[in-house]
Amino acid sequence: MSADTYIDDIETDEAATSLTSKRLVVALVLSAAMVVIYFTFMGLFAFNKPLLGTILAPGLSLCILLGPAVILSSFALCLIYVVWTNRVYDPAIRVLSE
Repeated sequence: MSADTYIDDIETDEAATSLTSKRLVVALVLSAAMVVIYFTFMGLFAFNKPLLGTILAPGLSLCILLGPAVILSSFALCLIYVVWTNRVYDPAIRVLSE
């Protein structure tokens, strides 16, 4: 093994480690956001039912509005991850595999 090959391997390992760290940070931030959204809703449901019972329009309470919003937020966070992966992570993996 030549010295150049060894240096290239080290640089590739460092780039892969950096990329893995970035992916972990993105995953943790998005997961933390989902946990905050979910437990905030559950906390309101457990400890502040009168607020969730607030009628916004006939037949529409705050709880009926926020419940689906929690579900839709999970789809939005998933979309953010997919877009980030397609724009940042996948191209970087392709560069590393060359």
